[in-house]
Amino acid sequence: MTTSTLDQTETADTTATKPVSKKRDSRLRAVWQHLAPTKSRDGGLPLVLWAGFYRTVVLAGDYLLAFISAMVVIPSLGAWLHAQSGASQGGLTEAGTVAMWLMPFLFLVALLVAGEIALMRGMWRWATRMIARIRDSRTKETETETESETTVPRARTGRQSKRNHRRST
Repeated sequence: MTTSTLDQTETADTTATKPVSKKRDSRLRAVWQHLAPTKSRDGGLPLVLWAGFYRTVVLAGDYLLAFISAMVVIPSLGAWLHAQSGASQGGLTEAGTVAMWLMPFLFLVALLVAGEIALMRGMWRWATRMIARIRDSRTKETETETESETTVPRARTGRQSKRNHRRST
């Protein structure tokens, strides 16, 4: 094949796939814009629903993280450590089992719990930031709407004029 033939086939392929993706994007965009947190009061979902959504997502993630850790990770870790320490062969005394298997196991579980708590706190803070972002965008829009409707220019006093002049320099 020549390069001009390749260029023609590439052009034909890209034009055939673009309209389909634009239709999908436009449908998804329309649905998202309808549900998205809008700045006006009349559109979008209320802030309480968005807050509930984000908190529910975080709590579901926390539950799954804790459940998988408790049912899969910790028992697997315990079985692996039990086999590696030699406690499964029965040659260790009770003190040896505690020293070689139980204490390292408890240490690793404590590290896992600390990591999970840090991750859960991070997810909760992320949800808080998202809720604050939605709230701030709505309050800013509400403030600009009320200011544009009821703004009456006031005369500046000498003191305000001097203060603004000092700030600008």
